[in-house]
Amino acid sequence: MGDDDTGGDDTGGDDTGGDDTGGRRWQGSLRKFFSQAKITKEPHDRLTLLVVRTLFLLAAAGLGLFGTDVLSEVTQQDLNRRNGVLIACGTALFLILIERIFSRSPIRTFSAITFGLILGLTFSLLFTNIVSLIVESLMDPSLFGNHGAALLDFLRILTTTIFCYFAVSTLLRTKDDFKFIVPYVEFRKQVRTHAPLIFDTSSFVDGRIESLLPTGVFDQRLVVPKFVLNELQTIADSSDRSLRQRGRRGMDILNEIGDTHSVEVFDREIPKGGDVDLALIALAAELGGKILSTDYNLQKNAKLQGVAFLNINDLATALKPSFVPGEFMDVQLLRDGDDEGQAVGFLNDGTMVVVENARERIGQQVPVEVTSALQTNAGKMVFGKLRRQRKAASPS
Repeated sequence: MGDDDTGGDDTGGDDTGGDDTGGRRWQGSLRKFFSQAKITKEPHDRLTLLVVRTLFLLAAAGLGLFGTDVLSEVTQQDLNRRNGVLIACGTALFLILIERIFSRSPIRTFSAITFGLILGLTFSLLFTNIVSLIVESLMDPSLFGNHGAALLDFLRILTTTIFCYFAVSTLLRTKDDFKFIVPYVEFRKQVRTHAPLIFDTSSFVDGRIESLLPTGVFDQRLVVPKFVLNELQTIADSSDRSLRQRGRRGMDILNEIGDTHSVEVFDREIPKGGDVDLALIALAAELGGKILSTDYNLQKNAKLQGVAFLNINDLATALKPSFVPGEFMDVQLLRDGDDEGQAVGFLNDGTMVVVENARERIGQQVPVEVTSALQTNAGKMVFGKLRRQRKAASPS
């Protein structure tokens, strides 16, 4: 076994010069793909956001100084300006923390909270006036004295809080069931073509995606996460010969797709030792996209988490010809075939059936046994032969 493996590697030259040439080829393809692919501007967005937060902190520090001076004049006291700056910066940091927490939520969640508060304030504005009129008409001044105004203020705040809570909670529960458009903004995006198609590593290793994309069946954005490229590169650098060949083939396919289609490389890394499948599901949930893969376990995990998934194997099964060798059917023969002795008929769905040695049966409906089926760009073709009729048993 050891000699056989060594000999195969030496003679084939797969792990020497051939591997070096192949490695240089796919590494060059990778650099070419990165240079041509459209890379998202997430790093630039993060840098811009950092600048905005820094300016906000500086503005807060300035407001702290200004506010301290104003309060010193109002109170006629010498307030500590450093404490004012610290309080202002601490408040700004707290607001930045709140902003970071809310920014992780999907936009439809933020929209539901915003419109819920608007609806809650609107309804409370209408009903607080009614509540005030009822309380003022029923309230006995001898019981409440000078505290009547405070009671009305409390009832207004209570009504506003209740309406805002119910409006926000209701919209959060139903944001996926109703479509609210306030203009050009909607909770659920109904145009599915804008949802990105996110590639898994297995989709490139499998290779069939190279033939599927030119058909135009996928009209979504094509997204390849950077951690998928890293995993594909790791497979291409594997010490296992079979994995190495599959990885390099996947890199070649990725390069071909990048040349002919607009592929977006999403700049997203995962922590060292992190799980690629979980990162892929999280990214698909964040972008509202669909995962394209051949991994059945990834498919089950994605469906459990409510993430859309497309398995290439399921697609291939759905497109597989519905006729298998040995199947029987009845066909009306209509005309001659191209080869000698052939006759041609058609099924109800337009499928052409070519029957061998059946030219003399043209114009008749004959039983046919399927021998093979062919899927072409023009449609399906079925080849068969006349089914032999069993001879009736002779009477004894």
